[in-house]
Amino acid sequence: MDDLREVLRKNQYFEEVSESRFIPEYLGLIVNGVVIYHVNWIDIVENEAIFMHKDIQTHPIVSIVLENLNSMMIITSDGIKKVF
Repeated sequence: MDDLREVLRKNQYFEEVSESRFIPEYLGLIVNGVVIYHVNWIDIVENEAIFMHKDIQTHPIVSIVLENLNSMMIITSDGIKKVF
């Protein structure tokens, strides 16, 4: 994924709160086919996306190197929507 920041900036289901932090409108994401619940925010640091939960701030729920990020979907009240 070349520029995850730009994809998330343009997506209606994410709010940019800083240059490297995005908050999903819904807490369920599907990343590379794996369901990840309770994602409160995503930090993009150098070449990595870090998925965080508000009650566990000492370590991420999941982190992935951006070059290995192939797909992301968000689980909304209207069903699953493709992010990229």
